[in-house]
Amino acid sequence: MNDPTPQEQRGDRREGRTRAFALPLKPGSRRRIVVAGLAAVAVAGTVVATLSGGLTASAAANTYSIWPSTTVPGTVADNDTASVEVGTRFTTNTPGWVTAVRYYKGAENTGTKVGKLWDSSGRLLAQTTFSGETRSGWQQAALSAPVELKTGVNYVVSYRAPQGRYADDQYALSPSKSRVNHALTATQGVYTYAGWGMPRETWRDSNYFVDVVFTTVRPGNPAPPATTAPQPSTTTPRPTASTTTAPRPSTTSASRPTTSTTTTSTTTTSTTTAPRPTATETSKAGCVGDPNTPGGPDPWGGCWPGPQNTGYPKGLPGDTRKPVTLTTYTGPTTIRSCGIVIDSKIVNQDLLVEAGNGTDLNKPCVTIRNSLIKGVVFAEKTSYGPFLIEDTEVVPNSLSWWENVGRSNFRAIRVNSHGSEGVVKCDSNCEVKDTWVHGMTLAKAYHYNAVGGNGTNGYLIEHNFLSCGDWSSVMPGDLADGGCSAVIGFYGDFAPNQNITINRNFLISTFDMSENGKHRQAAYCLNPGYYPTKAYPDTRNISVTNNVFGRGGSGKCGVYGPTNSLNAIGRPNGNVWSNNHFDDGTVINRVEE
Repeated sequence: MNDPTPQEQRGDRREGRTRAFALPLKPGSRRRIVVAGLAAVAVAGTVVATLSGGLTASAAANTYSIWPSTTVPGTVADNDTASVEVGTRFTTNTPGWVTAVRYYKGAENTGTKVGKLWDSSGRLLAQTTFSGETRSGWQQAALSAPVELKTGVNYVVSYRAPQGRYADDQYALSPSKSRVNHALTATQGVYTYAGWGMPRETWRDSNYFVDVVFTTVRPGNPAPPATTAPQPSTTTPRPTASTTTAPRPSTTSASRPTTSTTTTSTTTTSTTTAPRPTATETSKAGCVGDPNTPGGPDPWGGCWPGPQNTGYPKGLPGDTRKPVTLTTYTGPTTIRSCGIVIDSKIVNQDLLVEAGNGTDLNKPCVTIRNSLIKGVVFAEKTSYGPFLIEDTEVVPNSLSWWENVGRSNFRAIRVNSHGSEGVVKCDSNCEVKDTWVHGMTLAKAYHYNAVGGNGTNGYLIEHNFLSCGDWSSVMPGDLADGGCSAVIGFYGDFAPNQNITINRNFLISTFDMSENGKHRQAAYCLNPGYYPTKAYPDTRNISVTNNVFGRGGSGKCGVYGPTNSLNAIGRPNGNVWSNNHFDDGTVINRVEE
């Protein structure tokens, strides 16, 4: 989208001046070394003596992980292919520092991985992108700076598997079946399908084999002498290759949906062994998770859009829709005549609508429902459409030049849009309802929103869960000018922004507030469209009501605040602002300038 980056939004908002937002990411250099079967990392700035290119024996004695490098999971690649954050909850009984994140990778676990370290409150302490991975085995990525841990505090180390296929062993890790190695104790495997936030949910005591490199020697200081090399503790069970004999439900277990209820042999998407909530974690209303999280309770007695109620029905707990069986779509992907209905299909490329029968959204020219679209759904001209897309997952295979869903005369309902640019963008005559937009692909100098437009007339945005900055993957390249502009963002580049209703949505950004991550986050969660420096600076008939702004890592949704200006002072132009607040109930007042 041709909208301002966070760099362009910082500074004197009244005069519209811009200045640099943050320095680009400068990853710390690292060196992969093995001592006594333990993969370790020499972090940039750390001063240690080396023997034959490795750590000294004294340093190795004080540097270790929860699992040794010889550990092989019983299940190296789960059948689940959904994007999911998996991790390990752990503690330390000795002060120390985490210098790297590591995880076990099977050959099917593809895509760029981002490792993260969280504190007990869910605050992101650090993250790092894995690079130069081997086809399988333990992978490791250094943090740009060591993170000090306190004793007796729960931490979570995690990474996002963008295509699923993560390693997991069920019934292998729990508070009563913990894993101890020296000062470290792993107590629980955790996960979340949400595109943001710390993983908290559990499934059958699964271990996802996510780990840290931990040292009790302050990085940069010489290590004290040690008389013996460290040996992994054997006081508790270890999920090594022998864990393949641990009891585990078969893929046809009646207690869990099987592929026969979700997909056919032609699809790569499976929910057979996904780490999902149990029935006891599902509320009576069908909500899954905490309030104000994807799929969790909303403030009005319903559930926010999330994994169980958007996208094609998979039979997840809390989903009242009938599960569908997907088959491969063989019809036209450039649609030049009306009457096309795509139902319960996998579409493996972009869908381009180039036909039209008017602008009445109740009379769609093209209908897409209960499907998985591995591309964008795009109608470029105002004479194309309308198209209806409902109960469908949109996840392009790669970064697209087009928005995930757009651009005129469409209605999007219960859509799960993630990957690529993510955005549901509108030029004119659009609706997006009960939809979940999250987990985009960060690359190049792209400027991201979850919902928005560059000159929009007629857009209803109602009851959606929208996030930006919770990147599902980060592609290599120049990212200095890339990142979120806003979660909902309108910019008067090509036409006025008018006749827009924004009601009962959840907005959140600022997931990574480190100096390396700030410039990728949204400066404001909402840009209603008033920009004095744009070709069409004014807004008209924009209604912003009953929306919830998640505080996020900044404490104010965006880096600088929840919202930019709705209109110039004294020039409301029919715009309305009412009952908008943070997720803790604090009222957010109207902004004018």
